[in-house]
Amino acid sequence: MALSKEQILAADDLGLLEVDVPEWGGSVFIRVMSVGERDSYENDWMVNKSKGVDNFRAKFLQRVLCDEKGQLLFSPDEVAALAKKSAKVVGTLWEAAMRHNKMTDEDVEELAKN
Repeated sequence: MALSKEQILAADDLGLLEVDVPEWGGSVFIRVMSVGERDSYENDWMVNKSKGVDNFRAKFLQRVLCDEKGQLLFSPDEVAALAKKSAKVVGTLWEAAMRHNKMTDEDVEELAKN
């Protein structure tokens, strides 16, 4: 059955993944970015890659860490605060978020090339 435009736009495809964070005493949710959000993140990477992207893990997590309703936990203005958290914890969450968003090592390598 072919989908209509309305059915495509109404589909809830920004699924949530709950990740236990024992270091923080609980769990967090990671959501799938919209294609526009991912394009924005990738564009930021490509525009700034020659000088490096400060806090690129925290910037990615800012776009995907959310509550159980999918509402983002952090605003873009709070990236610096998120970047002060443990590299171990942030690394674990970043890897989970990359997998959940179907971003692979090859995707990151491709961004580095362009």
